[in-house]
Amino acid sequence: MGCNSQDQEFDKQSQKINEFLQNVEHKIVVMSGKGGVGKSTVATNLAVFLSNQGYKVGLLDVDVHGPSIAGLLGLTGLRLNIIDDLIQPYQYTDNLKVVSIQGMLDQPDDPLIWRGPVKIGIIRQFLADVAWGPLDYLIIDSPPGTGDEPLTVAQTVTGCQAVIVTTPQEIALADVRKSIKFCQKVNMPILGMIENMSGFVCPDCGNRHEIFKSGGGEKTAVAGNITFLGRLPIDPGVVAAGDAGRGIDSLIGHTKEAMQHIVDTMLNQFNKNQKGVDLKMKIAIPLAGGKLCAHFGHCEQFAIVTVNDGNIVAQEKLTPPPHAPGVIPNWVADQGCTDILVGGMGEAAQDIFRQRGVNVLGGAPSDTPENLVALYLRGELTDAGTTCNHDHEGHDCGNH
Repeated sequence: MGCNSQDQEFDKQSQKINEFLQNVEHKIVVMSGKGGVGKSTVATNLAVFLSNQGYKVGLLDVDVHGPSIAGLLGLTGLRLNIIDDLIQPYQYTDNLKVVSIQGMLDQPDDPLIWRGPVKIGIIRQFLADVAWGPLDYLIIDSPPGTGDEPLTVAQTVTGCQAVIVTTPQEIALADVRKSIKFCQKVNMPILGMIENMSGFVCPDCGNRHEIFKSGGGEKTAVAGNITFLGRLPIDPGVVAAGDAGRGIDSLIGHTKEAMQHIVDTMLNQFNKNQKGVDLKMKIAIPLAGGKLCAHFGHCEQFAIVTVNDGNIVAQEKLTPPPHAPGVIPNWVADQGCTDILVGGMGEAAQDIFRQRGVNVLGGAPSDTPENLVALYLRGELTDAGTTCNHDHEGHDCGNH
C-alpha cells in the first residue's frame, strides 16, 4: 500500500508539472561546467532583459546549495508565501516572477545538507506547486557540473534547452566540453554558449584589454556546432550592481549593450529554430548601390524579400520615407516585415523593432539581398551586434 500511495503521489505531481509546462512557451536551463564563471549573473540578467522587453518570465533557482538569485535581485531575507497550498513567487516586476530555495530558509546563511532524492523532490515541487501562471520564458539557474539538479531538469522539463556559460580559460572550457557531452547524452538541445569575463573595458579610456586569452568560448562553440550567443566583459559595474541587488540593465555602456546583444541573438535563434514551420517571412535589408548599407537610417532603398517554406518567392525595392525620429523603423514594420538585416543601428530604432515584433540581426556584411537572405536562412549569419557610432554628420543610425 505504501509503495502504491507513493507512486500515485508521484504521478499526481507529474501531471501538475506537465500542466504547468504546457503553459510555458520556452524553457531554458543555464549551465556551466565549473563554478565561478558568472552563471547565475547571466541567468538573472537573461530573465531581467527578456522581461524588460514585455515577455512574461519565470526565474527558478535550483542551485540549492549555493543559491544567489535572491541576492542578485535584492530579495535576500524575504520569505516565499504559501496560499492555498501554492508557493507564491516573488513578483520582481510585472513581467518577472522569481523562486529560490533561499526564500524558504529561516536564515539566509543556513546551509542545506541534502542528498540527491531531497534535491530532486524540491525541484519537482518548484515546478508543480508554484503559482507561476502562463509564461513566455522559464529560466532555470542550475548549479555547476552535471549532477542531480541539471539531470532532474533534463528529465522533468520537457522541451528544455541549455545555455552554457564559460570563461575564456582552458580549465573552464575543459569542463564546458563535459557539459556539452552531458546535454548530448540526455538529449537536451543546446541553445547556445556565452563567454563571460571576456576582456576588460577600461572605464576611463574605453580601451579593451584581454585579461585572459579570449575567443576560446566561440571556438569551442564552433567545434561543437553550437550557436555562440556572445561575450560579456569583466566589468566592476556588474559586481556593484549584483551586490546592490540590481541587474545589468541599470548600467550604462558596453556591458549593457553586450547583454542586450546576447538576448537579441538568443531570440533570433528561437526564430531560426522555428523557421521550418513558419509559412512566410518578410526580410528587410537597407541598400546603397544594390548592397547592404552600413548606415541603416541613411540608405537609398530597402529590399523587402518574401520567403515561403525556406524559398525566396518575391522581392521588391522600396524607397523609405524622409529620415526623422522613429519614422523608418515603424515604416519597415508597417510593410509586414518579420526580420531585418543591418550593419549598424541605434538603440532607439532597436527598441521600436522589438516593440513591433521585428527580429534584428546586426553586423551583417555588405552583400546583395539574395546572398544575405540565403546565408540568413542557412543560419550562417552571426549577429555581431547592432551598436552604431555617430557618423561624421553627428547622426546616429536610425535614431533621428
